Amino acid sequence: MRRIYNMRKIAVIAGLLAMLLVAGCASDGAQKVIVEVNGDKITQQEYDNRIKLISSSYKIQQRSSGSTQEVTIDDSILPQIKETAYNQLIMMKLIDQEAKARGIQLSDADKDKQLADFKAMQESNGGASAYDQVLKDFEITEPELKQELAVGLLRSRVENNIAEENQVTEEQAQQFYQSNQDTYKEPAGMKISHILVDTEEKAQDIIKQLQGGTDFAELARQKSSCPSSSRGGDLGVVNQDTPMVAEFLNAALSLSVGQITAQPVKSEFGYHIIKATGQQAERIIPFDEARSEIIETLKSQVVSAYLDQLYQQAEIKDLREK
Repeated sequence: MRRIYNMRKIAVIAGLLAMLLVAGCASDGAQKVIVEVNGDKITQQEYDNRIKLISSSYKIQQRSSGSTQEVTIDDSILPQIKETAYNQLIMMKLIDQEAKARGIQLSDADKDKQLADFKAMQESNGGASAYDQVLKDFEITEPELKQELAVGLLRSRVENNIAEENQVTEEQAQQFYQSNQDTYKEPAGMKISHILVDTEEKAQDIIKQLQGGTDFAELARQKSSCPSSSRGGDLGVVNQDTPMVAEFLNAALSLSVGQITAQPVKSEFGYHIIKATGQQAERIIPFDEARSEIIETLKSQVVSAYLDQLYQQAEIKDLREK
């Protein structure tokens, strides 16, 4: 079941956790090599920056989960962060090596567009100050962020190239479907769509437009900050067991088919306008309906296996002080 997420936070955290901070001017100690990957060096500065980035991400995640206490990095979590930083740096180096082997490069225009798109997404979801808040939260500069995004884009292109070389067959998709029938069971419940905005004023304006006859799905595509906007706000089927915030779930399940909430529903994510679009009995999703998702799942498995093999076969020299 698809959930409602705080997409600004998750997009930032997921994206930045997949990337590598670039070292600036550093002392001799910072340039000390802490690991070699197939002969390519990773420095202490890169390692320290990575630890700092993951620590910032951890703090943001804790605050996003509703923690009211000051979040600190203590001895119980620091070893895990260090090991994560170490492994991620190695994988970033392997991706870079694989990109060179495959002739995959990024142009300056690619990097500029990636930064512009990221900035636009943050401001669209969180307002004009959202982008600056990202830089502040992660304690990085715009040039550093630009390089982070470039590294993420390079990885995406390498992974796409790997997937293209290993096309998923119809037979593989059918076999996966038959072996995972429980995954494609949908419980009985109410089909729900919603529109998510950041202010009550915007929500009230949308409700007025809906009352005037404007199509709900079209408004969701235009106005909603939730990823479900691309589906016209469709969140699928919900019931009492669906893991959604209580305010949203209670309001959704109180609706009759075709009904729209008369007032905005406030949650920690913003203001929702919710519509019940139909009732659904328990069912198994047909293969044709699940096919695209299955193919993407199998592609991800192929790419993960390929990258795992790269890691296992790499010549890695751990030069960290024990």
